[in-house]
Amino acid sequence: MKSMLRWLLAAVIFAPLAPPVSAASDISFAAGTDFRSLRTFAIREGGIVSDKLEISNRLFRQRLHASIRAALLKKGLRETPDKPDVWVTYSVTDKDVRAVARMGQTRIRGGRGAPDVVLQGPPATPVLYTEGVLVIDISNASNSLLWRGTLEDRAASAPQLSKQLSEDASKLLAKYPPGRK
Repeated sequence: MKSMLRWLLAAVIFAPLAPPVSAASDISFAAGTDFRSLRTFAIREGGIVSDKLEISNRLFRQRLHASIRAALLKKGLRETPDKPDVWVTYSVTDKDVRAVARMGQTRIRGGRGAPDVVLQGPPATPVLYTEGVLVIDISNASNSLLWRGTLEDRAASAPQLSKQLSEDASKLLAKYPPGRK
């Protein structure tokens, strides 16, 4: 019981100090599009709006391109520089977020006649993290948008966010084309 109580106490005290960790994604697509007929792609240079050197650099752009390319090749599409069925573009933005984590009381029920234990949460704690948004667009030759994936992710630092966003591209493209599992 004591070890469980220590673990719970540590979780209550230190959990607010970590940045929120959950990538949220959203997919939209043009209804009526026959995605099975789209077999080739080309990646256009994407827009990156960031004042962080870890994100606004050629190496990050290359990792992002490689992740997008690998995800689409895994889906059975073929990359071609001439007259592709679809053009893939991306954009990345980020911002630093300052928040305050507040934890309330935690009640641990006593068993077999023992009284409940109430643990007070720690005082309000400032939390700093970097939030990034990755948007991947897939358009046809006439530049009509066919599919858009948006993913928002958070990390404790810009270098971590840089790594996560390049990995997030493949997670986002796992949902392409719509209707496939």
